[in-house]
Amino acid sequence: MRTSRGEAPATPPGQDIPVTVLLSHEERASGRSLRGLANRLAAKLGHDVEPCLLNGAGEPLMGVIQERIARGASRLVVLPLMLGGTGNPDRRVEGAITSVVQRWPLLRVHRGAPPSADDIARLLGDRAREAMGALSGVRSAPEEIVVVIVGGGGASPGGNAELARLSRLVYEAHRFGDVGYAFADLTAPSAGEVIGRWARLGARAIVVVPYLLFSGRPHRRLAEQTLAAAKTSGVEVSVARPLFPHPALVWALVRRHLEALRDTALAAADACTPAPYVNPELLRGLHNAHAHDVGPLAELEARMSNMLPPRYRSPGVMVGPAPMGAAALRFDPDGAVAWDRMWQEFCELALAGGPPHRGTLLEPGPREEALADPARYAAVLRQLERGIRMVTGLDVVVDGPPGWVGVACTSEEMAIWLMRAIVVENVMARREGRILYLPASPRFTLSEEVRNVVTVVAKAHHYWTQHAAARSPES
Repeated sequence: MRTSRGEAPATPPGQDIPVTVLLSHEERASGRSLRGLANRLAAKLGHDVEPCLLNGAGEPLMGVIQERIARGASRLVVLPLMLGGTGNPDRRVEGAITSVVQRWPLLRVHRGAPPSADDIARLLGDRAREAMGALSGVRSAPEEIVVVIVGGGGASPGGNAELARLSRLVYEAHRFGDVGYAFADLTAPSAGEVIGRWARLGARAIVVVPYLLFSGRPHRRLAEQTLAAAKTSGVEVSVARPLFPHPALVWALVRRHLEALRDTALAAADACTPAPYVNPELLRGLHNAHAHDVGPLAELEARMSNMLPPRYRSPGVMVGPAPMGAAALRFDPDGAVAWDRMWQEFCELALAGGPPHRGTLLEPGPREEALADPARYAAVLRQLERGIRMVTGLDVVVDGPPGWVGVACTSEEMAIWLMRAIVVENVMARREGRILYLPASPRFTLSEEVRNVVTVVAKAHHYWTQHAAARSPES
């Protein structure tokens, strides 16, 4: 059955098998590699999956689905295959979808999301463990291995900060000795610099994991750079494979496919609209894949659930991604910042999927910077000490290592919880026992970095009190 321009055929419920398109615009995604992934995804979904490279000439998505539309297809599921997203829509993907909708306005379009950060973190960690087997000089446990995740780097601070977030997720899930990050292109630090730094710190062996979906020239170039740095530094280094063809990548796309169908159906107000086609065997397979997944990510998800305050544990809770406006500084009659009167509420906890407080990672200033301007550094510490005391009531350590201000938590459990919550707000944190250390620098200003640190402490401490109250036997 052929349809005219703008028409979508009426199809009985349960038979409207969608046209699923796997989109990529990365040059490293060769047609052969993308087709291989599409074929594996098709085997799971039970219907064809069309690969589409958006960096081709003309309107590639239009060409891929035109024949299917002519044969009567009524639904389109678009699955973007991108890494390093910052949460903003990809303009090339949105432009391609807009062109399709304009040509076929009655086509039901289901927009999928790229693979989630948790899924990518699992894949990166698994690739690191696999690469450990190639280390010939040592046979170490994961906690004795340093992992460096290497991404492309670019002009977007938010995209670069995503690599730091993923590194932390890999560390939490897999418990390597440490997990750092580097960039292969324009952004510092480079893989060679990070390898050299860890070699000087005494690392026994380093595993470099490329933040790449497919093999090809970028992977080969990274391997060459890594081996050269290893030779110069005198430390053994192993380079992991790209993410494809890890089987969990296919299941991550399956989940995004089902979410796209489900979310669009839930958003439809018309009860007469037929339910999207979903293969029941696929639902059972996805459930079983999760039920038997005893890997590190499953353990992490269970620990994360126990870490969250009760408000986030209900399956029906939707965590809003929109950030709140920055709270304006308020001052008391003496002209000092009234930190304890600035917030009436906080946006959602980033640990639970809410928006991070900062778009880029706030790190401590170098030791030399603090020592070079002691008067200014002391003034910043006084502001941080006053603000943290006012929003938490906790003691503050100002005579710690240069570049850090400490918060004396009531227990190690509290320090660990706050550290994890604050890191995903894009503010660096570390701890020693029950002392939580946060960034400080003489270049910090009151209206920017000082406020950032005090805000994330206030936010994390607010949610910690909810979490602690729920665990109390008296609650």
